[in-house]
Amino acid sequence: MAELDDLSGPFNPNLRFSDFSKEFLVKLVHVWQWAWLQMDAAWFDTVKDRFGADAAWECDLAMWLTVAERCNPRYAKTANITLNSVVDSLKLLQLPLDNTMGGIFPVEHDVKDENHAVVTVRRCPSLEWCEKNDPDRIVPMCQVNEPQIIKKYIVNPNIEVTATKLPPRKGPEDIACQWEYRLEVPPGTKVRSKEEVVDETTDVPELNDLSGPYYPNLTHSNLSKDLLLKLIDNYQYAWIIMRGGYYDAVKARFGFDAANECELASWMRVAERVNPRYARLAKVELNTVVDSMKLMQLPLDNVMGLYPAEYEVIDDNHVIMTVVKCRALDYFEKAEPERIVPMCHHLGKSVIEKYLVNPRIKVTPLVLPPRKSPEDIACKWEFKIED
Repeated sequence: MAELDDLSGPFNPNLRFSDFSKEFLVKLVHVWQWAWLQMDAAWFDTVKDRFGADAAWECDLAMWLTVAERCNPRYAKTANITLNSVVDSLKLLQLPLDNTMGGIFPVEHDVKDENHAVVTVRRCPSLEWCEKNDPDRIVPMCQVNEPQIIKKYIVNPNIEVTATKLPPRKGPEDIACQWEYRLEVPPGTKVRSKEEVVDETTDVPELNDLSGPYYPNLTHSNLSKDLLLKLIDNYQYAWIIMRGGYYDAVKARFGFDAANECELASWMRVAERVNPRYARLAKVELNTVVDSMKLMQLPLDNVMGLYPAEYEVIDDNHVIMTVVKCRALDYFEKAEPERIVPMCHHLGKSVIEKYLVNPRIKVTPLVLPPRKSPEDIACKWEFKIED
């Protein structure tokens, strides 16, 4: 079967990310990066509106530290990065959705040797937004939280991280921030030179992992399709950890009901802002129920990976979707069964309606948890546009 560059053709209920072309996957990851920032912003704003800025910053920091601890070692393992040197950790920083390669946080590197580097962030969309809309956020974001987050993001606890320049800045032409990374090693230890560990070519070869030299000019397009697919699995896991990290932080401070309210508000906002982008990317017109089924295959929390589904397509405007497996439900059944009813009964329908984008689609839950056994389906939904 030819690789897909979009979803303008027939609906494929058995679609997998491997069916897409590498070029489409790169574009999809770029939308996922934007979605990642939108989910963080949605949670932050929701918590701030309800409980104030101090609470929002506390929850934000707790979430990012959880993401760093749970997700970043997985990226290193996926890309075969040993994490023995500063340069190894710079490779790692190229891989998360909020990475240092390309569009979101472009950086310049001054690598002295494998254990000493200065990294300059030239542009930061978060900082630019704060400068225009909410400058009071800059100090807690950049001076309080970010140094702690960066320290966790590099994974190697032996690396000393020093912020050599932080916002506020004098003007938009100034750099966003600058960081020095240094790893002290025992006397007599061989330390490789920059020339031995860095390749500054702009013609980066296609890579199956990052075990080789550090490429400062690396982009997603330089990664092999196989490595991209592995990262796509990691990104879906990270999406769960981000949402869960924020949820747990709010629950610990303000209780169960508050966490559920914030989760619903955040999901609704992200769906409204992000999901139409998936439709444009994949050339999905969103005129029918089947069109919206295509759309549901693309977000980070999609029905191909995290929530695999089966379909009974009655016609273009009438579909029954059965979610065969739900990672969230599996976790709740083992660890937090009290979350099942709020998540599946109170949040699910509203969130799915937003995810479909088309407001004409009537959403009816047919089967919802709790379930009798882990072998049972997770849930079943009817989607219909009435004539």
